[in-house]
Amino acid sequence: MTPTVIITGASRGIGKVIALELAQKGYNLMLVARSEAPLAVVQSECETIGAKAATCVVDITQEDAGATIRDANLNAFGPPWGLVNNAGMAESAPLAKTDDDLLRRHMELNFYAPMRITRSVLPRMIEMAGGRVINMCSTAALCGYPYVSAYGASKHALLGATRALAREFAQKKVTFNAICPGYVHTEVWEATIKNIVDKTGLDEVQAEDKLKKLSPQYRIFQPAEIAHTVAFLLSEESHGITGQAISIDGGEIEH
Repeated sequence: MTPTVIITGASRGIGKVIALELAQKGYNLMLVARSEAPLAVVQSECETIGAKAATCVVDITQEDAGATIRDANLNAFGPPWGLVNNAGMAESAPLAKTDDDLLRRHMELNFYAPMRITRSVLPRMIEMAGGRVINMCSTAALCGYPYVSAYGASKHALLGATRALAREFAQKKVTFNAICPGYVHTEVWEATIKNIVDKTGLDEVQAEDKLKKLSPQYRIFQPAEIAHTVAFLLSEESHGITGQAISIDGGEIEH
């Protein structure tokens, strides 16, 4: 039976590249996002490659989103093999402007949503005697950066849950891992550069140089690098890897 993978935030950026990578690998795909039109484009591209793909248009911060995604996947493909909790947000602000609304929005999308989806989907994985849960975190889940306390807190929370669930389900043949990239060339990256330019007076080249210097390899990473790692963690060969925070950062974080 062809394994199925659920991907949240699949309409753009890292999520889209993950979807196309897994389409090449022959997985069935349940593509999840809020925006119907771009999600349909990704579905079409996956099907052109030869994969079977379905979509679920939903705001994953809604309390019933987990059940909605679970049921859509069961109706389309049956129980899933993999869940990639990729959707997320990142906004920067100094502490004085990190109000309760900013904190809540980060926690709702980056922590509560993946926890709800995992809680809904996991029993069906266990029924099928195994599966893979991959949570998209960040180097901000492993260390602190200025002006992103809300984002960092939400990613620390998700990584903590990943490690706890890895132990909780270690004998159920379900693995839990987190991928922790540095800065990646996506729409979010472009917005980050614009924000730095607007707030500091640096030009785009100087802003990019500032972020490249965070990595010993002095570079910004490509979505395909994240997608390749996801594909490996979904494979049978990765069964012994669980509870891990896998950094894709050119050696920035040593752990």
